[in-house]
Amino acid sequence: MIKHWRKLLAAALIGGNLLCLPIADAEFKTYTAMGVDYGNELESQDIVKLRARDKAIKNAVKQAGVYLKTYSRSVNNELTDDEITAITSNTYEIVGEVRYNQVAKQVTDQVILIMWEATVDVKVDDGEIANWVKRDSDERSKLIMQTRETNEVAADNERKVEDLRKRANNVTDEAGRAQLKKEFEQADNEFLYNQKIEEGNRASYKGESNEAEKFYSEAIELNPNAPIAYVMRGNLYSNNLISLKYKLDDIKLKSHGNSAATYYKLALADFDKALALTPNDAEIYTHRGFAHQNFEKYPQALADYSKALQIDSACLQAYMYRSMYYRFVKKDNRLALTDLNKAIDLNPNKAGGYSMRSLIYKEEEKYDLALDDLDKAIALEPNNMHFYYFRADVYKEVKMYNRAIDDYTKYIEIAEREDPMNVLLKWMYYHRGECYQALGDTAKAQADMHKYNELK
Repeated sequence: MIKHWRKLLAAALIGGNLLCLPIADAEFKTYTAMGVDYGNELESQDIVKLRARDKAIKNAVKQAGVYLKTYSRSVNNELTDDEITAITSNTYEIVGEVRYNQVAKQVTDQVILIMWEATVDVKVDDGEIANWVKRDSDERSKLIMQTRETNEVAADNERKVEDLRKRANNVTDEAGRAQLKKEFEQADNEFLYNQKIEEGNRASYKGESNEAEKFYSEAIELNPNAPIAYVMRGNLYSNNLISLKYKLDDIKLKSHGNSAATYYKLALADFDKALALTPNDAEIYTHRGFAHQNFEKYPQALADYSKALQIDSACLQAYMYRSMYYRFVKKDNRLALTDLNKAIDLNPNKAGGYSMRSLIYKEEEKYDLALDDLDKAIALEPNNMHFYYFRADVYKEVKMYNRAIDDYTKYIEIAEREDPMNVLLKWMYYHRGECYQALGDTAKAQADMHKYNELK
């Protein structure tokens, strides 16, 4: 029989869930907002116009966040402000065309300001709350951090431009104006680069890997000496490698028709470039190590994990990935547990470590320890259907069939409500049917087997 948890773990590593589908009764709400930006004659008016548009979008997204915060509370799943920001920043859609208005203002004899007003209509889907909850805690944390970092970079760029504008008010000589013009161009290039990164992140969030790759590539063209786009694009290629390895490309990440070897080569090229630019980044070594591992280049993978931990002894992901190598490749549960224990000690509020450790305990027939870990994982992520499957599997192993049935049922309920095309759903009916059969309830067993065959 297929070991479903191997595929589940792979899917979690590339996106937390197999699918993030719109909720049937989800409601779209539209928000209108204005953004204003101004520039002098030293600046590109096309960029000033884009800055006004960006401010309008951020103002509308902020309004949407107030609504989603209230909505999340109304469905008994109140999210933090950081979570709301991550959701709205990555899922908004612009409705129709952006409306612009241009106004020129003479400030001094030498300075004319061109003001741009941009008005946008932005819609958000409250069903994204449910999609967010389906993601695992590690992925949510990464998305929150990613959104926070992009917002901070954007704010830094805006401060830089404001400083340049103040300086422009006091510069009259041609040499000074020429230098300022050059600095404005550099700041504008940074702005455009950041915009491409944000667009790539939004596409990646929605599972649109082809679009994300396009935006990251455009960012690299704008600034080939900045590492972020290489890392983001490298991760896309690495995820497509995993997608092919575990045959998930038809589930979530759509490939271009490239081979695993091609994606491996592309990922390495990007990670190598990023490391050439930032040679002491532990996370990049971890990402590259995971690409090595999934292409079965194990010595290279271990070398990268070791380098990551040498740079940062608290690099959580390096411990998690290396534990997978020890378990699945080296077949050494002792070393795998050592790394998982370290990962859990570093961050006891991450459910992934407990769930992965529970699988080892189950394999070693330490069922009480496995159940204890899964109880902790479910307490941290009560809507993660996969943890219920893992726990049900343990209950079935120790012949606690009623409890196994409860957990298989919980998985089915969550899947049918939030993820009805889940390709693993049929197996929950199959396993639950086995439990009913073991309890002598032939009618329910047959009903579940019929459902399994129907979904087949």
